[in-house]
Amino acid sequence: MINVCFSQTNKQYAKVKVSYSVKIHLDKNQEIYKIFEEFSPGLVARAEVIDSEIDFSLIFNDSNSIFYLEKKLFSDKRAAKFVINNSSYYGLVKQQSNNYITEELQEAFGKFLVTRPYKKWELHEETKRIGEYLCFKATTFHTTTNPKGEVFKHDFTAWYTPQIPYKFGPAGYGSLPGLIIELQSEKVSFGVKRIQFYDEKEKRKKNRMPRLRRLKRITEEKFENLAAEDEKRWQSKH
Repeated sequence: MINVCFSQTNKQYAKVKVSYSVKIHLDKNQEIYKIFEEFSPGLVARAEVIDSEIDFSLIFNDSNSIFYLEKKLFSDKRAAKFVINNSSYYGLVKQQSNNYITEELQEAFGKFLVTRPYKKWELHEETKRIGEYLCFKATTFHTTTNPKGEVFKHDFTAWYTPQIPYKFGPAGYGSLPGLIIELQSEKVSFGVKRIQFYDEKEKRKKNRMPRLRRLKRITEEKFENLAAEDEKRWQSKH
């Protein structure tokens, strides 16, 4: 169930704040699950419990959005980190009209702002109702390549609603004809818990748009090349 409430915003601040829950789900028959269990028995099961404590927020105005993790203490810090990393969250995500920018803060080879193109979506006629919103289905994918040169396809399904006509969503996924209410992949799902609308007059801390860190900005291609070089250096030492 989605709770919707109304409060107050200046145009220089956010007009809408969306709270997303996250749910981890790993297929126990997949090799990646067996690897996790080998190196950290029980971690996945703990992550499936701790994910209910994790909240992400998407705050936006007419021109851009910021996606971020709500700061709080977790009952199981290691399991929470596992969920957050598998949500592909490594820092703030800023969405703009033509691209999005991610803070990449955890890599050994440096901290950057990475400018990325939006995924290309296939729009479907299938619909479903989520709370009070009629949502439409869209699908996309991206590929990754491991050090052995093997290519893996990762599928994503979004459910967006034109009733909230903003092209934003969680974790940098957007550029659809409406707000993403649910985003699903093979490992993790995001779902809207609460939407708060502000009016035109309020100008407070709660609807102030967070800012990205002042870091060197590079393209996605440059970042991936740096990551590949760092992987080769790591392999040569082990």
